[in-house]
Amino acid sequence: MCFVLPIDPLTYRLIDSLTHRLIDYKYMRRILFIILSLLLADSVALAQDTIQPKKSLAQNAEYFSKGIEYKYNEDYDAAIDFFELALLAFPQDHASMYELSALYVIKGRQDKGFEMIQQAVELDSLNKWYKIRLADFHKQNQDYYSFINIYDKLLENEPNNLEYLEVYIDAQLHVGNYEKVIEKLDVYEENIGVNEYISLQKIEIYNLLEKKDKILYELEKLSEAYPYNTHYMAMLAEAYMQNGRKKEAFPVYLKVKQLDPKNPYINISLMEYYQDQGELDKAFEEFILSIKNKNLDYNTKAQIYEYWFNDKEDNEKVVKEAEQAGNAFIETHPDKELGYYVIGTVYFNDEVYDKAQSYYLDAIARDSSSFMAWYQLIFTDVELNMPHTLYEHSKTAMRFYPEQPIFYLFNGLALIDKKEYELSIKVFERGRKMSADKKLTASFDTYIADVYHELGNKEKMYEYYDKVLRNDPENVYVLNNYAYFLSLDGIRLDEALKMSAITIEKEPKNTTYLDTYAWVLYKLGRYKDAKKWMEKVLSYEKIPQGINYEHYGDILYKLGDTEKAVNNWKKAKRRGDTSDLIDKKIKDEKIYE
Repeated sequence: MCFVLPIDPLTYRLIDSLTHRLIDYKYMRRILFIILSLLLADSVALAQDTIQPKKSLAQNAEYFSKGIEYKYNEDYDAAIDFFELALLAFPQDHASMYELSALYVIKGRQDKGFEMIQQAVELDSLNKWYKIRLADFHKQNQDYYSFINIYDKLLENEPNNLEYLEVYIDAQLHVGNYEKVIEKLDVYEENIGVNEYISLQKIEIYNLLEKKDKILYELEKLSEAYPYNTHYMAMLAEAYMQNGRKKEAFPVYLKVKQLDPKNPYINISLMEYYQDQGELDKAFEEFILSIKNKNLDYNTKAQIYEYWFNDKEDNEKVVKEAEQAGNAFIETHPDKELGYYVIGTVYFNDEVYDKAQSYYLDAIARDSSSFMAWYQLIFTDVELNMPHTLYEHSKTAMRFYPEQPIFYLFNGLALIDKKEYELSIKVFERGRKMSADKKLTASFDTYIADVYHELGNKEKMYEYYDKVLRNDPENVYVLNNYAYFLSLDGIRLDEALKMSAITIEKEPKNTTYLDTYAWVLYKLGRYKDAKKWMEKVLSYEKIPQGINYEHYGDILYKLGDTEKAVNNWKKAKRRGDTSDLIDKKIKDEKIYE
């Protein structure tokens, strides 16, 4: 009797999932066995006279396939359930154990995952993927010795496997087995050739082992392998310097300069050499040459500028040197803005904001299209607390970059400072339309909502708070303000409580958010709960605000403790920042809302 085995859709999905999985031969044999079991199980109706597979294996195959399906659909709970059922059907199913080891970790059950992979390795000790995962568990548990033991065996079979070598070297570094690290780095180097990364790692280890000769050997080897690479020569010269062999370093530096006079870093190296020798005039000469070297990038020039003047006392000589350096930038690139921008950035990083502002303005005068110069200039205005200048500069930047929303944000903030609220809303709205970033859009909506609050337009304020939360649903600043204003208005209090709950979940010791949460509970009539949360505010806050004491007093009053309520109202009055009703509350010893 001849018949065709039917293949159901689930089996097709299992086969398809296998094509996307990297597994070894033994794992493939296990999966093929499962597929065949499924096919045999499905053929029962058509071939009742044929020999049926054992029920436990058929069930195992079915559960395993469903586990794979749910895993790739990222329904990890269901996947775990089916893999566990597969194990119940066939307790020796190391493939399910392997799958469960990863899924348990995803669900935060690391110990169970560790147990599963251990069992899988016991059942199939030759499966390298099982052993690799077990090693990963050991590494996560910081059991590097067990990790190393596994990879010792893996490397016996594949001694030149670069991936194995890389993680093995890292583990040996963790346990401080530097001799073994060197041994494996040598193997790595044999496979890829002399390499700067490997040599530098060896150098670092030799430094720990205080093997100075080995350090120099590695650098000499690099220089020999790349005889025209002046970079390695410079590294060798630096090593000579660090090992006190300065006489040997100097000719190497000179050779670099001879072979590559435009080398962007040779002036810096010579500057440091002369500085070390105490020949400061020659060192300064090389410093100026590094600034004038057009092959040296501008950011490095700025760093060298900062390095040269770092920790130097202000005196006539230092000021003169700074002037010379600045002139060198301008002399080398008189028609470009970047020299001025770099010096401005140096001053900005030194928090000399007025000078930074001047240099940024000079940069913009030479290239008004420099986005970074405008950007930094505006931040300098903020640091200098100059809202009028911030307004003028951001307004000009908006003309040069009408499509850049960040300048509209700063311009709107400057307008808020000027109390030109209606105009600030228009500017924010224009910038908001250009924003493609949800966080930035949320910032625009937040400021617009705050302005509407200043204008007393609660409807618009709530509208824009809703917009913020659509783009940034966990914006704690907005959630807190939204909840607090709803509580003051006595509306949508259940919704306000949910909003406030998110803020204290995110920042459980933020007393502002805790105060809001307590106050919403108060407005809901849940006075005992409100008291508990307000007491947290008073315990966390070193110097509670007046409004905290006033709220606490209101809660105590509602709980019938008038004496303590009045005492807290009095504390609130001494602190300030209370409601307008505080005096009336104290005088009449009763609450007014």
